[in-house]
Amino acid sequence: MERYLRRNRLSEVMDSLGMCALLYLLSAAWFIWLWGLNVASLLAGAALGTLLWTARSQWRKRTVDRREKALRSRLGAELMLEGMLLAEPKEAHFRAALLLSEKWPITLERVSPEGVLCRQGKEKLLIRCVPIPTDGELSAGDLLSAQRAVRQSKADRGVLCVLGKVSAKAAARAEQSIVPLRLIRRDTLLSIAGRCAPATDAQLVELGKRKRRCAGQGSMARLIFHRDKARRYHLYGLMMLLLYILTGTRLYAVPGMACLSMAVMSRIGRNAEDRL
Repeated sequence: MERYLRRNRLSEVMDSLGMCALLYLLSAAWFIWLWGLNVASLLAGAALGTLLWTARSQWRKRTVDRREKALRSRLGAELMLEGMLLAEPKEAHFRAALLLSEKWPITLERVSPEGVLCRQGKEKLLIRCVPIPTDGELSAGDLLSAQRAVRQSKADRGVLCVLGKVSAKAAARAEQSIVPLRLIRRDTLLSIAGRCAPATDAQLVELGKRKRRCAGQGSMARLIFHRDKARRYHLYGLMMLLLYILTGTRLYAVPGMACLSMAVMSRIGRNAEDRL
């Protein structure tokens, strides 16, 4: 998602000014080469430069709109799957079934803690959500639990919406299982969720607040004044003061006092492990 983030405003302004100047100079140079240096060539160059700049602006607008749409789809899908991961089992199964109904012609019949019973033609399906973190993998225990649920519900086969990773071994085990199971991978869920529920403005604002909160937990001040760095600051400060005493240069006194002050502040500060 980082590739969709915009750069700072100053760099955008400088790039725009540079591109504008380049287009006008090239346009003017073209007509000067054709007609020589006169008023007509300069006016024609200005007109061509304006036309090229307008075309570039329209192209950039379409590109930005396309990237914004892709970013909203990706963020909306990630937020939906995150909500399924933290939801109660019954609610997570229901959300997974609703998500699959956007792509496949299924009819929801009954919701239970074991899954959602659905109909696809004459076939009876049990749709389950397997709440695994993004870096987690589907285990044999998850497959066994799904097989038991399918048998208890008397469904023809089970459909597992896996929120984490699916290894080749787990996929092969699901294909060879006695109770038929189909695995819906995370990429498929993200694709469906992105089309159905792109991120809204309110979700983007909340995501920005959460990002700032996470950044605040690892703030620069807490990183600088960590207690483990107090000994190093103390050593640097003493060395600077020793150089000041030996050479008499005040240039060493200022950083020496600063390092000693940082050592004291680091000693006073508390580690993250000291707080609940």
